[in-house]
Amino acid sequence: MIDKEKIYDAALIIKNSEYIVVFSGAGISTESGIDDFRSPHGLWSRYDPGIYANYQYFLKDPSLFWKMHKEIEDLVDTVEPNQSHLVIAELEKMGKVKAVITQNIDMLHQKAGTGRFGAKIYQLHGEYGKLQCVKCHKEFEYEEIDTKNVDYPVCDCSGYIKPKVILFGESLPHGVLEGAMSECTNADCLIVVGSSLLVSPANFMPSIAKQYGAQIIFINRENTIMDDLADVFLKGSAGEIFAELLKVIKT
Repeated sequence: MIDKEKIYDAALIIKNSEYIVVFSGAGISTESGIDDFRSPHGLWSRYDPGIYANYQYFLKDPSLFWKMHKEIEDLVDTVEPNQSHLVIAELEKMGKVKAVITQNIDMLHQKAGTGRFGAKIYQLHGEYGKLQCVKCHKEFEYEEIDTKNVDYPVCDCSGYIKPKVILFGESLPHGVLEGAMSECTNADCLIVVGSSLLVSPANFMPSIAKQYGAQIIFINRENTIMDDLADVFLKGSAGEIFAELLKVIKT
């Protein structure tokens, strides 16, 4: 049951905000059919991330990563944005959301339309939509490379090709973390949706925003270790909550 009073409190914060930053974790995409990798039915239940999603293992034997990633490809190619992604894009269109920081690689924010009205997207764990050679660093579009009929793709320079996603043991994309943290210092409202806030450095974001005076809204099915930072905590289905928020905001 959605708490109507808290919906109105959160909607008032959003109405009065001019620079909203959204921070999204795996929980925002579960309603599109993508299980949290750490959930009982998630990817890590079938593939040990310390091996299959480890950069050093990739350099030794990329076939392990690609065996796992082909399962991700089949899923990400077919999923669609859900109500949460769509409302966030609508709030950008209304001039409210200025940036989205996401831990996800599924590109669902982009599919929903985020970025069309100038909002920046910071993908902390990389982007699914492009490939790159680890040796010469040449970038490729997915349609340029056969990833389906080979154990693993190889560049003309003999380097291994991987998606531009960040594996364990690999550095975050240059400038992305710094840009995301800067957005948090500019925010007058930070909406955190679908994140357990257990993973560093992503879990620094709410504290930074709070330190610089932002009001914080948490939207999550479960409690987090940082709930005390939230001005409003909305517990339940993110899609249903965002739909209710939009109704109130537009009235």
